[in-house]
Amino acid sequence: MFVENGLASPEDAARLVRGMVAGMHKCSAVAPIRFPGPQGAFPADILLGPPPVVLDANVLRNDIRRACRTGQRTVLVSAANAGFIRLFCAEHVYREVIEHSGDWTANGPVTRDAFLRRWLLEYLPLIRIVPIGDVQMGWLGQAERERVGHLARPDQDPDDVPSAVLSLLLGAFFLSEDGKPLRAVYGDADLAGHRDWVSVLKAGGDAGQLAKTITLAANLTALAGHGLASGARRIAAATSPWALVAGGLVAAGWYLTRPASTRQQVKSAAGSVVTVVLGAALAYQEVQDRFTTAAPGTPGWASLAAELPPAAVLGRACLHTLARSPGCDRFAAELARELPWLGVAHGEAKVRQALRGAGPFTEVWRGRWQAGHAAPALLRYLTSQAGKAEAA
Repeated sequence: MFVENGLASPEDAARLVRGMVAGMHKCSAVAPIRFPGPQGAFPADILLGPPPVVLDANVLRNDIRRACRTGQRTVLVSAANAGFIRLFCAEHVYREVIEHSGDWTANGPVTRDAFLRRWLLEYLPLIRIVPIGDVQMGWLGQAERERVGHLARPDQDPDDVPSAVLSLLLGAFFLSEDGKPLRAVYGDADLAGHRDWVSVLKAGGDAGQLAKTITLAANLTALAGHGLASGARRIAAATSPWALVAGGLVAAGWYLTRPASTRQQVKSAAGSVVTVVLGAALAYQEVQDRFTTAAPGTPGWASLAAELPPAAVLGRACLHTLARSPGCDRFAAELARELPWLGVAHGEAKVRQALRGAGPFTEVWRGRWQAGHAAPALLRYLTSQAGKAEAA
């Protein structure tokens, strides 16, 4: 029992849960990379709606080189592959990594071939690439547009404008080490701890693992409860409702006639379950708070509806919601039901029009849409592998 092992409180159980999560991460670190399907559809994260993370080219460069040097996956890849976070980048970032890979590996110790192999087989399967153009710039609120406009000046860092816009539209943690685009995304927020992004990602991974575990346990409990309820209904239909009453009286009688030690064990077991649940909830809230505070502050939907055209509000809301959707791709009707209250019309027809008219959305199956698209280089690789398999 928890008391016997010194775990008498939810705080003690939270420490135990954190230790369990560390063991789960070791398994996630060696799990097979989850590739998109042949149409570029990313796999679903059934139990979670992972928070989005936007990457810039320099962070990708450093992370890939680190993985090549150590021969191990980084926290970034492990967390994304486990479905605890969801990676996005602007289209120019994808091109920049490929174009500059030779320069980034010219002085060793990592070769360009090793760099590009990691990029292709570990990173690209997990990254959604999102085109950002003038239409999406029009989805920003006034204060956001002013900060991005400052970044677009020639003496600032105009190449990073699409990444900054994407992070704002998604409300995503912007994974960058460059001060100018970070200011465009976060404004005057304190960025003192932003460079410690590895620990932030670890917190996000912990939150994801805990959420997945708690959700799975809740689903199994609900399934078991549903099974018990269904069984009870079948028994009542086959015999009599009084049979259930009699069964309940027998169970109560058994419990009351047990020795005091047995009854205490039953109570302790129930108390242990409650303690673990509370401990898991405390641990989850702790790491989730740390991760969510790393995301930029963005205007509320009512504020956006007051200053932007309805189509802009709806387009932004579709992108924001799809980026977090556990199933990744959605029919227009499904997405319309998942959207928050916007203050503008967002029925199925309006949502379908928004999905068809803007670059950030990809129709991966007939009528099913996702945020962003798989990398062209990755799709070519998957097609070639499929061809080799058929030839064999």
